[in-house]
Amino acid sequence: MSFSSPSLSLFVGLRYWRARKDTRFVSFITLFSVLGIALGVASLIIVSSVMNGLEGRLKGQILGAVPQLVIESGQGDADRFLPIVTADPSVRGAVPMLASEAMVQRGHELGGVQLLGMDPAREAELSVVTDHLLYGSLDNLQGGEFRILLGSQLARRLNVFTGDTVRVMTAQGARYTPMGRLPSQRQFVVGGVFELGSDLDKALALVHIDDARRLLRQKPDLRLYLHDAFDAPALGQRLPDQIFEALGETPAISDWRSQYGQLFAAVKMEKRMMSLLLGLIIAVAAFNIVSALVMMVTDKTADVAILKTLGLSRRQIMGVFSVQGMSSSALGALVGLAIGLALANHLEPVLSLLGIWLLPPGQPLPVIIDPTQVTAVVGGALALSFLATLYPAWRASQVNPAEVLRYE
Repeated sequence: MSFSSPSLSLFVGLRYWRARKDTRFVSFITLFSVLGIALGVASLIIVSSVMNGLEGRLKGQILGAVPQLVIESGQGDADRFLPIVTADPSVRGAVPMLASEAMVQRGHELGGVQLLGMDPAREAELSVVTDHLLYGSLDNLQGGEFRILLGSQLARRLNVFTGDTVRVMTAQGARYTPMGRLPSQRQFVVGGVFELGSDLDKALALVHIDDARRLLRQKPDLRLYLHDAFDAPALGQRLPDQIFEALGETPAISDWRSQYGQLFAAVKMEKRMMSLLLGLIIAVAAFNIVSALVMMVTDKTADVAILKTLGLSRRQIMGVFSVQGMSSSALGALVGLAIGLALANHLEPVLSLLGIWLLPPGQPLPVIIDPTQVTAVVGGALALSFLATLYPAWRASQVNPAEVLRYE
């Protein structure tokens, strides 16, 4: 093998990595580093997958039921925006909608809700409420019959069932009477109960859009369903220009962030903090490689001097010890990757076996493995380990053969 061959550093580095007969303490530190990297990589993969799953569940349960993006009708019919908005590839569907804050009363019990007026025929294939109805159906909402769908927690609080009557009151559409300004109110019959598994179960009520129009005395807005609700901010910036070019007007547009932005911002910050904390495990393990390599360089000083006298360049000497350090980190990253993916794919049975319940019984633990995140975790661990090998490898390349071999 020629000394100028690039594979020489790889060959010698791997030989040093496998041959540790007289360096048991160095081997112990290296083993500790490998285990630390494996633990950090596995933990990051598992935690990030669970956080992705919880975020995805929140996105589906909350943002799938509330308006993701709303275009206000202004002075005309909101359906005039349909040809423009449905042409955007990020839009899954567009339906008319009326929304208002309201109070729902039954006897002495009272609950505040977001009242949504909807067209059941157009919402059936778009809203997640369709798949989470405990009693009744969207077809029970018929214009003029004044029926209402309530969340399960609100229904339990009011102690109502299908067929019971509740009173809905809202400040929008209020009437002026000789007694002063009175809220708009109407008796509604409970036509069904839904359960989304989120706070919306106590804060959301659905009625037919015709009944909402009579109650609120407003024109419907246009509600957009997106393929990814997180695209709403970007779409909300594009649509005004597109609508202005087509119709010569700029409607008011709002998205889900006005009500639920803080919740998802908190989830996102929690994901970042967990990734940072677990990333420190990888950092500590990676920089243990520095200690192991420094001691290895000290132990192999004579060998390095001999290799340099045989013609190895400083760059090749650095390559030898970089390969040795990276071999340990690569092993740790691969072990962590295998453990992390295995546990993430079978996390719920493992936790059940250990008697650990992260969610209430009956609710499956959501796990979403993102290949991009997994690649970033493994790549980050390897990059950090490579940086940790540079200083010991540079120290080895600075060995002076004349001084080292003087007394040999």
